[in-house]
Amino acid sequence: MKDIVTCTKCGWVSFAVSKAFAENEVKKFNTYFDSLPKREQIKYYGGDGASIDEYTCMRCGGNEFRPAKTDDYPVGCTLSPVIWEKVKG
Repeated sequence: MKDIVTCTKCGWVSFAVSKAFAENEVKKFNTYFDSLPKREQIKYYGGDGASIDEYTCMRCGGNEFRPAKTDDYPVGCTLSPVIWEKVKG
């Protein structure tokens, strides 16, 4: 299971991914996106590619997190990815 984290600004819960993982996913998506005709880029994605800037709290845009506690979220809720790498030590 991926690390589940809580935004320290608003309390929204997300799952943590590394910056390297996010960069790779953005690169893969943008390769696909760039292969689409402009009309489809606009129709399905608003005309914009992906960016790692999107890997922030979906609720408030925050980028500071702490490990989530079990009572921070209900079992079965939908989580989105955020960039967060634990400080080791």
